[in-house]
Amino acid sequence: MERLKIKKLCLILNPKAGSQDHEAVLKLIHTELDRLQIKHLTYRSEYKGAISNFIQNENLEDFEGICVIGGDGTINEAVNGLMKSGKSKSIALGIIPRGSGNAFAEDLGELNPLGALKTILKGHITPIDLFKIDHKGEVSFAINIIGWGMAAEVNILAEKLRWLGGIRYSIASLLGVLRMKKKRLEFVLDDTNFNGEGLFFLALNTIHTGKGMQMAPHAILNDGLIDIVLVKSASKLRVIKIFTQLFSGKHINDPHVEYKQIRHFTLNTEGDPLNIDGENIGKTPIQAELIHKGIKIFANL
Repeated sequence: MERLKIKKLCLILNPKAGSQDHEAVLKLIHTELDRLQIKHLTYRSEYKGAISNFIQNENLEDFEGICVIGGDGTINEAVNGLMKSGKSKSIALGIIPRGSGNAFAEDLGELNPLGALKTILKGHITPIDLFKIDHKGEVSFAINIIGWGMAAEVNILAEKLRWLGGIRYSIASLLGVLRMKKKRLEFVLDDTNFNGEGLFFLALNTIHTGKGMQMAPHAILNDGLIDIVLVKSASKLRVIKIFTQLFSGKHINDPHVEYKQIRHFTLNTEGDPLNIDGENIGKTPIQAELIHKGIKIFANL
């Protein structure tokens, strides 16, 4: 494990992520950095994609780390900026949670912004895995989840319920069960082919998704494996039961749930929406593979 002495940080704030006290949190972070005489620059995102563009186009050589203040979607933008620019090899990513889901931060075990800053300032650097996604030749990256079927449809509904905060994921999931319909699913997991009907498919790098759901209880951020959760067919009552077990991770014991660890997969259906790192972006078909230890974060795993 690498350890850095932190002298200068680039802070990236997403004002639209999670609650509305971003400036108050940012002020606390500035105060702590000033107290410790750590230099800092703050960039505020003004539009979707701005964070990725900023990282790709700015000279960041003087910084020991880039610290995003936001949720999983904010992290996704930063990851894409780092990977597409090649800067992931030289600069580490810090996570200061301020979103409504914070699934990735939950895997790191620190949801308090100042607690997360304290972890970053210790300077421990750990390389972790991430997804490389190929959609008809267009490449993007993800660090948390790729979801299909109900996993995408529920996220679309949750976005409409954003005013409810983090609980919107649970409410959207229950509403999604009531509306659920099986869809044609065609995929390849490593060398295993499937063509039939399915309810939802999730590929995960993290244990958590949504708000506190332990969707992939055996996931490890740097084990070189993609954790797959698949429900091909089940009644609404059965899916509700599965949903109630998501917060403990016991759903993987249900006979209607298939849980596997793989290294790459392909979704071959055409035009189905996807949930990528909690954002409603992308459509099938896609090919996805894991890049083992492809990006560095501030964490002591």
